[in-house]
Amino acid sequence: MAPPFIRPPGEAESGCGPRAAGLFGRHRGGPFGSRATCARMFDSGALRLVVLGMIGEEPRHGYEIIKGLRARFHGAYSPSPGSIYPMLHMLEGAGLVASTSWGPKRRFAILDAGKAYLDEHKAELDAINAQLEQASEPMERMSLGEAVRALRSALFTKIREGALGPEGTEKLRDILVKARQDIERL
Repeated sequence: MAPPFIRPPGEAESGCGPRAAGLFGRHRGGPFGSRATCARMFDSGALRLVVLGMIGEEPRHGYEIIKGLRARFHGAYSPSPGSIYPMLHMLEGAGLVASTSWGPKRRFAILDAGKAYLDEHKAELDAINAQLEQASEPMERMSLGEAVRALRSALFTKIREGALGPEGTEKLRDILVKARQDIERL
């Protein structure tokens, strides 16, 4: 029997725009659906199943899961700790994984009930992984996610330092406007 927080495929949650049938439920076209119709990248049930599958491969702590998903999407998607850690605790509460202290962190390992759940939902997990693989292929070639993240980091670092002054602020604004215009012309 499925834990109550893992929603069956195609069962929609309320409060979100148009939904597509399938493993990602409320997302149009899989994991990279329209952000305008829904705030999340993943259907939460699909992400939980992927995370459980990752733990099934080998014990992991939360940061390893976040890094693994970021690598899988070549930097274009990285779940927040605020979504991963509560999920890990829900999986633990459902008796699918167990955690142990591992230095300053908690390491999660799959339990027999989790293995049975993965076996029972193997076809669904395989389909989700196939969708993720297909969706992330173009990113592998482009690898834009890391470039965007680095730009954002550099921008916020400059702003936080407060050392731009009026001249530097104007120059930075001009750079950003030109970059946006160049991107729109592509």
